[in-house]
Amino acid sequence: MLDALSIILVVLYFIIVLYIGFKASRKEDDEGFLLANRNVGTFVLTATMVASMVGGNMIVTTMAFVYEYGISFLWSAIGTLIGFLILALLAPTIKKLADKHKFYTLPDFIHQKYGKTASIPAAAVIFISYLGFLLIQFIAGGIVLSSITGWSYPFSIILIGVVVVAYITAAGFKAVIRTDVFQYFVIFLLAILAIFLFVNSGEITSDSLKIFSAGPANIAAFLLYGIIVTITGAEIWQRIYAGKNKKIVKKSLIWSGFITAAILTIIVLMGLFVQSRFPDIVPETALVVGFSNLLPPYLLGIGLVILFAAIMSSLDTFLFVLSTSVSKDFLSKFDRLSKHNFATNTRICSIVFGILGIILALLLTSIVSVILSIAGVYFALFAAVIFSFKYNLKAKAVVLSIIGGVLASVVACIVIGISVESALMSFPASFILLGIGQLVFKN
Repeated sequence: MLDALSIILVVLYFIIVLYIGFKASRKEDDEGFLLANRNVGTFVLTATMVASMVGGNMIVTTMAFVYEYGISFLWSAIGTLIGFLILALLAPTIKKLADKHKFYTLPDFIHQKYGKTASIPAAAVIFISYLGFLLIQFIAGGIVLSSITGWSYPFSIILIGVVVVAYITAAGFKAVIRTDVFQYFVIFLLAILAIFLFVNSGEITSDSLKIFSAGPANIAAFLLYGIIVTITGAEIWQRIYAGKNKKIVKKSLIWSGFITAAILTIIVLMGLFVQSRFPDIVPETALVVGFSNLLPPYLLGIGLVILFAAIMSSLDTFLFVLSTSVSKDFLSKFDRLSKHNFATNTRICSIVFGILGIILALLLTSIVSVILSIAGVYFALFAAVIFSFKYNLKAKAVVLSIIGGVLASVVACIVIGISVESALMSFPASFILLGIGQLVFKN
């Protein structure tokens, strides 16, 4: 347990995000709740994209893979940048369709292109994946908050859930992006602290800086991981829909790509340094251990609170993506649904999935296994999404690609265990099955 100042800072953080969230709900209509009236400018859009990417998921994943594969995981940062740049090229098309057809979720795009049959498996993949992403944020947040305050892990998880659900149900997407702007600055403070720590205490051997050390297969896997997670990120698509216009969206994606890649690079270097000092710790706790042991006492409390805020920056995003997806893609069954009922359903889903996330986080604590399992499911979307911009795909081929990709990953996990290799099996399987479907099925 840290000193009283650390606890005060945590309480102050919760008060700030609750204030921002509830203030955003004033005079808010249903479109404001659902997508901030599709009127978000460059700075705010960039901030919310970066904050949604740099959270517990990225921090924990990076630390875990740096411990196993070293600096080679930096290829995922390059992949992330490439993914953002590809989306920047596709953004004018996405934004035009989104404004015309009033998209709210990624499956809305697939539904418009290929119909209800293809959109249902896509929605199912997003449901499974984002429930897992939400779980990761809860676990990571609980670990850090309990480390800061000395509060029990269960109490920390419950407190996080109550706060996030409170401001999301009050103001929805508008609360998410406004708290993201605050947390965007917090993430920059985290990066500065990490650089301070490394400059003052750090030492990485030359052997640790061999970027090709993981081998061609793993390097390709990390590169693809960054590209796929970015391009098929439902939270990024939601922010593209929310941008004021095509030019702003494109500019924000480019800025977000470079900023996110830079922050990920700093986290990789920090992971290498912490590993060199504490090689036998659990990777999920690496940054907490590094800060706790290496920051001077006057910065320790502030450092851990900043780390906690960075993790929280994506928890609210994943909860809102999951809630809107279930409300729009399942409860409405893609029939005409009034905007007010859509917003009401999303609020209810936020409460339900907030409670479910708390329960699952209390039962499951292995973050790395959850990440790899989710990645295998989520990668199955990539082939259908990326080729939809170039080719007129057949609906049945899209369904075969998504379902077959998921099954390939599940079978691989059973046969060879949960690993990077098994997670990636859905990637070639979905491409191959999409091609077969295009040849076999009729229009």
